[in-house]
Amino acid sequence: MRTTLELDDDLMDALMARSHGKSKTKAVEAAIASFLHSDAAAGMRRLRGAIAFDDPEHWASSRRAEAERRRPA
Repeated sequence: MRTTLELDDDLMDALMARSHGKSKTKAVEAAIASFLHSDAAAGMRRLRGAIAFDDPEHWASSRRAEAERRRPA
């Protein structure tokens, strides 16, 4: 999507200094993706403890079994 943005020069300079030679577009895309990832993780942390499990040990053992099943032979 083509978009025109009016960005603070100091913020853009700081972003470009940390983007290791990426184009401005790639640097902004990476910053947006990073923000969305962090925001989603924060949302998950806010939900911690909000879901009650009848048998937490069953859930944990099911998760371990799934991890074992996916582990390469």
